[in-house]
Amino acid sequence: MKHGKRSLLVLKVTVDIVAVLTSWLLAGYLRFYVIPGAGTFNSFILFVQLAIVVLGFNLFFISRNGLYTEDLEHSWRKETTKIVFSTFEAFLLLVVMLYFLFLGKITRIAIGLHLIFSVILLVTGRTLVSNHIKRGYVRGRYTRRILLVGFGENLANFERDLHSDAVKGIQVVGHFDGEGKAIGKVKEIEGENLRQVVDALSPDMVVLGYPPSEETRQRLMIGQAVDLLNERVVLLPNLPESYIGTKISDFRWTPLLTLNAADMGVFQRMIKRTFDFVASLLALILLSPILALVALIIKISSPGPVVFKQQRITRDGEEFTMYKFRSMRTDMPEGDTARWTVEDDPRVTAIGKFIRKTSIDELPQLFNVLGGSMSLVGPRPERPELVEQFSTTIPGYQLRHRFKAGISGWAQVNGWRGNTSLERRIEFDLFYIRNWSFLFDLKIVLFTFFKGFVNENAY
Repeated sequence: MKHGKRSLLVLKVTVDIVAVLTSWLLAGYLRFYVIPGAGTFNSFILFVQLAIVVLGFNLFFISRNGLYTEDLEHSWRKETTKIVFSTFEAFLLLVVMLYFLFLGKITRIAIGLHLIFSVILLVTGRTLVSNHIKRGYVRGRYTRRILLVGFGENLANFERDLHSDAVKGIQVVGHFDGEGKAIGKVKEIEGENLRQVVDALSPDMVVLGYPPSEETRQRLMIGQAVDLLNERVVLLPNLPESYIGTKISDFRWTPLLTLNAADMGVFQRMIKRTFDFVASLLALILLSPILALVALIIKISSPGPVVFKQQRITRDGEEFTMYKFRSMRTDMPEGDTARWTVEDDPRVTAIGKFIRKTSIDELPQLFNVLGGSMSLVGPRPERPELVEQFSTTIPGYQLRHRFKAGISGWAQVNGWRGNTSLERRIEFDLFYIRNWSFLFDLKIVLFTFFKGFVNENAY
């Protein structure tokens, strides 16, 4: 695989170079030779000369965002998201440079065209590379050879995942120091030390994992692993499943592992907030006839307000007032309204049953999204008293509040809503937070349209 890894790196860099230069020169050609009102010939020459600078900016951010490193599981969605963000970062740096150094000499049209072309060409190029890699996996060309070292539940789960159909291009070459606990057809390897085993098997990656009770044994094996020069060494830490991301840093000579480090940066939050604002505004405009009709039916069919307001919890544990179309009677005893609804619940009105089943009762939350207290996509918000209760009984529950609450979410589009397992909902919420990307949000929005509105668990 080592030769294959180098050839893949060369292929990725070459594709990126061609995509960036083509987009820049194509934008210049269209601006100066096709679009009316072109600049001077000298401006075009300057534009061509800046191609190397633009290329350097793009390659820097592409590399900085980890697009030239090899991951165990190839994800087109994650790669595409990183490409888009890298392109925007390079674009912003370019705009700042042009503003201070070449004010007025390079037109905004050309820069805008370059941004559009570069995103399209880079994503297209990486998609072609991704398909090439998948074909290579089938032919055994880019197979990653992995040596497992140790034993315990963590390593066993990792080994099972490696053998799953979803993970391609992986070959487990052996299991060393595993106490006979290898899974499937993986061969148990004997040897004096790790160095000898690595020399004999030539793995691309060494994965170490031991149970907490074997800390001394693990430290001994890590001591042997640090001398491996050509193999990537990965340690499986003994961490709870409820964490949402880690970050490794150094303080003087001490390595620090930060838990629950998954969070959006400023740029990502800007993208998500812009999408929320624009999409919710358009949705409110387009759905205004439906909103008005539902409000009228609720007002006519039963006494009480049209909109139901309730305090819920969103990002960082902040309380906000969430809006829903009222779906219950208002003449129920106080305490009855705090219970979760069940099938054929007498508190639910006739129109309420329909709007709850079709999720139309959630549409007023578009005003929450427009105002910024909610997002289109995120973990569903709960009442403060339930948050306090669940926080003491469900590990990792509070981690949901690292993101804004959402109208829809990964748990909801997978059927975990209403009267379903709370633990499974938390599991899906944490998966969303760990793996967030703008494309992931778009995917959930599309899933919501096609299968998320009608809810068989809503009563």
